[in-house]
Amino acid sequence: MSESVVKEVLIKAVKELEEAGDIVVVNPAEEAVAKKLFQVVQEVSPNLLSASELGGIINALNAPNLGFGLDDNDFHTIIGLTKEELKAAASKLKVSEW
Repeated sequence: MSESVVKEVLIKAVKELEEAGDIVVVNPAEEAVAKKLFQVVQEVSPNLLSASELGGIINALNAPNLGFGLDDNDFHTIIGLTKEELKAAASKLKVSEW
């Protein structure tokens, strides 16, 4: 997902909040508001991956399901999750365009 897509979504959310009367934005420059929100989001989620990068990571996470890999003990020691936990985490990752 690109930075511009994230900023567009942030601008949309701010507009919706303003239209609902939940907030009042006094800065007429939408981009300035989105930029600040984007900066604070980046502090807790610094990775913006392209669809192909995220797809590659999802494929790597799913590789153990294809029979590649380590025994259960080594897998948990090296990865930090059991195979079941990794499968559940990988299922949470979605790519809109791949």
